[in-house]
Amino acid sequence: MDAGQELVVQGPVVNPAVSGPLVIAIDRAIEVVEAETQALRANPTTDLKPFEYRKSQALLDLTRARSLVPPSAYTEDVKDRLVDFKDVLKENVDLLTLHMNAVSEVVKMMSRTMLDQESDGTYAAPFPEPAR
Repeated sequence: MDAGQELVVQGPVVNPAVSGPLVIAIDRAIEVVEAETQALRANPTTDLKPFEYRKSQALLDLTRARSLVPPSAYTEDVKDRLVDFKDVLKENVDLLTLHMNAVSEVVKMMSRTMLDQESDGTYAAPFPEPAR
């Protein structure tokens, strides 16, 4: 190197073609999770089994695609899609949590009703209230 020249260190070269399979896998995963969320919003008693299979397949696809692309090679497009996927997942988890809490409340009410029906109350311990 000549005097006065400066050595410039560049970051890794990001090739959008390398991240193509990952982008496709993320898009498919977003599509599956959004479809489940929409189905639950439209019909809270919808059968989730088909979504379970599709989400498992999407996770497998994501895992395989991610193994081909090191994080240092993520394009801005990949990073943006991952942020979108995180948001879609949060909405889905929030909705599923709401449904699970509702199921839990129904089970508690049914348990109390069954205990009340089966006993005259003489020997029954009080039903424990959840801690607050």
